[in-house]
Amino acid sequence: MFRPTLVRALRAARPLATRPSARAISTLPTLTTRFTAPPRTRAASSTPHGDPQIAEGIEVRSLTDNEYHDLADESMDTLHENLEALCEDFGPPDWEVEYSSGVMTLILPPHGTYVINKQPPNHQIWVSSPFSGPARFSLSPEGIWVHHRRKGVQLGALLDGELKDLVKGGWEGVGLK
Repeated sequence: MFRPTLVRALRAARPLATRPSARAISTLPTLTTRFTAPPRTRAASSTPHGDPQIAEGIEVRSLTDNEYHDLADESMDTLHENLEALCEDFGPPDWEVEYSSGVMTLILPPHGTYVINKQPPNHQIWVSSPFSGPARFSLSPEGIWVHHRRKGVQLGALLDGELKDLVKGGWEGVGLK
């Protein structure tokens, strides 16, 4: 026999005209199993304070949270200043850059949008490029943001290469090593 709370739930879920009568409910087979929700798990993209999937042969610097924030903020501020110069002095009027709460958005119609953001749990900077796709960068011992899977790919060089192809003139680049 159904539990009274299940019967109420069934009645509430159906319009009045299609609700089963009490007699119809009493003839339904007995519910013998109970539904239990799966255990709740915490969703996470990676291990805090480091990426276990950093490719072999790529050296990254171990940072405290404070060191990471200081270095990442300095890099993001440098990027922001130089990308503002790109938009204001070298790009068309509809290009713009916005920076707030560790997330920078560079909108370059008709090419697409870059999203560059800090990832404090991993001590990384993540980039989504309309040209090269998503990438993660960790700080090398030399203080250069390097790709966490592809040896030799640096954040500054990647952005400079993609953005300098879009503008003519004397833009200095993003200002990162």
